[in-house]
Amino acid sequence: MDFHTVLAVSFVLLLAAAWMISSHLRAWKSAREKELDAKEFDYRRRQFRRRMQTSVMLAMLAVALSVGYAATNWWIRSSWFAAVFWLATMLLTCWVGLLALVDIWATKHYYGRLRHNCLMERAKLEAELRRVQSKGNDEL
Repeated sequence: MDFHTVLAVSFVLLLAAAWMISSHLRAWKSAREKELDAKEFDYRRRQFRRRMQTSVMLAMLAVALSVGYAATNWWIRSSWFAAVFWLATMLLTCWVGLLALVDIWATKHYYGRLRHNCLMERAKLEAELRRVQSKGNDEL
């Protein structure tokens, strides 16, 4: 792989990270302006922190790819430096992936709980409706 390809991939990753950071900031600003209950506000706050951390690390990975390629191929010929640098980059990549998985799980868990609460409330309302309807039929 040549440096121009690495630079192009890094640039695309950096643009994606910048767009995601901007998107997370807008979503967090919108969430702060709404009157949310404590649980939803806590969920939104934690989501914002996870997603910002992931996006910033993605930007760091974008820079690390191009800098690491240039440093290990042109400037620094130390195999120890290359091994440590690329190991750190790989660990950062794994951490980004782990944060993404945690975000998926947290979102699924939060909305699953909301769905469960809605289904329980619906069941209660349907039972109440049946009770009222049967009471109305008994009076006729």
